Amino acid sequence: MPWLFDIFSNLEFDSCLDIFGGTASVSYLLKTMGKSVTFNDYLTSNSITAKAIIQNNSVRLCPEDFNPLFERNDHPDIVTEVFSGIFFTDEENLQIDNLIYRIDFDRKTNLTGFKKDMALHSLFQSLLMKRPFNLFHRANLYIRTNDVKRSFGNKKTWDTPIKELMERIRLETNRAIFNNGKNHRVYNLDALEVEGGFDLVYIDPPYYAQDKRSPQDYYKYYHFLEGLSNYNSWKSKIDYNRKNRPILKEDVGFNKGSFIDDLTTLLSVHRESIIVMSYKSPGYPSIEKLKNIMEDTHKNPIVYSKKHSYSLNKNNGHYLENLIVAHPKC
Repeated sequence: MPWLFDIFSNLEFDSCLDIFGGTASVSYLLKTMGKSVTFNDYLTSNSITAKAIIQNNSVRLCPEDFNPLFERNDHPDIVTEVFSGIFFTDEENLQIDNLIYRIDFDRKTNLTGFKKDMALHSLFQSLLMKRPFNLFHRANLYIRTNDVKRSFGNKKTWDTPIKELMERIRLETNRAIFNNGKNHRVYNLDALEVEGGFDLVYIDPPYYAQDKRSPQDYYKYYHFLEGLSNYNSWKSKIDYNRKNRPILKEDVGFNKGSFIDDLTTLLSVHRESIIVMSYKSPGYPSIEKLKNIMEDTHKNPIVYSKKHSYSLNKNNGHYLENLIVAHPKC
């Protein structure tokens, strides 16, 4: 983030688009810099987080909104029925179903707007904290529950009640809310569906290794949160043949086969914007190829590079994080 701050500080812009917004950390940085931020991400759960902390300028989730969510109502549903023994304990599964009922459907709690987004964000972050590797790509509850000597992992956090973790996230989120005097927008679209018109576009696309290893699959990593975000339609989208019950994959842009064509289209849509692109190397396509693609729509792409360490990655020290900055030709 300090590196990105330095890059952004040397560019003149007011409106910006974070088009692969992810966890909204870069959008939040841009908001602290006084920019008018538009966030986009294909994952609904990420867009909910962005509404809670980017688009929201003043609303906070108070104890009187938060505490009634934990009144027991024994409302077993999808998580209890479908995910037993996969990610969370049976007691936790029932609590998750109860929480979704309270947040999304219970007229007594009547959570709406940013308060509802903040409650869901607190739930999502708490569930990630209770997951080994903070992911849902494997049915590996046993890593949490086995009575073995551990050389990694945060057993204390895994065993912390969901309510306690959510309260911690609620307080952190409340402290993070501020008004920078600008309006902000949140989209939940395929990147190629977002229209242009921004001073700057920040692009952090999916990473593909040069070899034949499996590409990053964010649906596989966070499908459980996507299910919670689209609760009413979740059951019909689950792949019951897989142990971790993922959501059936949808066709989206920027897969490895379409990456170059999709990036070309994206840059054309935003040809009047400054481009700042994050990219890890070595990767596919190469940095030189990316520069060549950019030169069709933008002038003088400049590459800034530095070594960066990634969590849970055996190849740390062998990667470069790159920032490619290009200005419009017009």
